[in-house]
Amino acid sequence: MSGFQIFLCVLAAIILLILLILSIPVHVSFSYQDKIYLSVRYLFLSFQILPLGEKKEKKPKKEKKKKEKPKDEQPAEEAPKEKKPNALLQMAKANGYDGMMEVLSNLAAVQSRYFSKLLKSVVFDEFDIYVVVGKGDAAATAIEYGKACQNIYPLAGFLCANNVVHKYDVSVECDFLANKSQGEFFFDCHAIIRKILNATIAMGVRMVFRVLLKFLKNGKLPKTQPNPQAEQAETSVK
Repeated sequence: MSGFQIFLCVLAAIILLILLILSIPVHVSFSYQDKIYLSVRYLFLSFQILPLGEKKEKKPKKEKKKKEKPKDEQPAEEAPKEKKPNALLQMAKANGYDGMMEVLSNLAAVQSRYFSKLLKSVVFDEFDIYVVVGKGDAAATAIEYGKACQNIYPLAGFLCANNVVHKYDVSVECDFLANKSQGEFFFDCHAIIRKILNATIAMGVRMVFRVLLKFLKNGKLPKTQPNPQAEQAETSVK
């Protein structure tokens, strides 16, 4: 084998290794009861993000007193420099209200499409929602129970309709004797890094073509018009 063929084989092996690493899923576990627990697992590595450990307070360092220089040795204050106008701000002003609204609408469309693709790439291995509603008053408990059902069950149905869900359990109950509501929430999900990167790259390309290029095209800086009085003054001086 020649040196070029060896180089191609090594390059192909590196690319396959990178694709294999990006195809390994990342697992995220989240639970909420009295505290929030959040952990991330990838391969044999595990990181607990929440709750954070208590950090020791650092003792404040004593500030050293600086010797004041005599007035003769103090440097003279420099005059403030004039700031150049920002080209992006000038382009934004040139676009006007209509251009700004068009940019914002395109940006919102790109973001909504990105988050929908990102959410669909998540696979829920398990999620559990358990809520007990109790307000100490029968009427208030019934009203709060209706609100809880209105918010929780559609969310669970949306996740089951748009994502792969292996196991789930959703329960909303009311306790007319309890004076306090309680709730528990847990989910364990995983996502493949390669799909997340694909969605992110696609979002970046759409933002460049649908938002940035239109912004730069519509927001050209206005050319400065010549001043005829200044030109006449220069010709008279000459």
